[in-house]
Amino acid sequence: MKEDTATSHASTIRGFAWHVYPDPASPGALEGDSPFNPGESRGPDRPPLESPPGIAAFWTIRGKLPSLVNQVESRAYLVLSETPEPPRVNSGWFVEVARLTDRFELDQRGGRTARLLRVIRTDPTSHGPLQECEFQVDRA
Repeated sequence: MKEDTATSHASTIRGFAWHVYPDPASPGALEGDSPFNPGESRGPDRPPLESPPGIAAFWTIRGKLPSLVNQVESRAYLVLSETPEPPRVNSGWFVEVARLTDRFELDQRGGRTARLLRVIRTDPTSHGPLQECEFQVDRA
């Protein structure tokens, strides 16, 4: 089991884990870089988008990630909401509960990582078993 403490160059974020992915049949959903801001595609030299109200954090997932068990698209997002309600997303995006393994770790550009420290609890909902999680976010 991993250590449940953050390093000095890291912060902890807590929230309810959601898997957000584009509908490939919906025109325009793949153009934007975010399910929250249509037309706000971010390139490597542009700052990351701010989390919308009610969202503790969100991270881009590119390629298949085995520790996100229910990942259906190779380009998706892991979204942490502050409440157990699903996040509101733009048209052309799907939201479902994220099923994370205890070894979930996500490398982001710029030397940043998001690592699951612990699942605080899992609640049954109409959307499926929703995990409230605590993550360690390292900033290099």
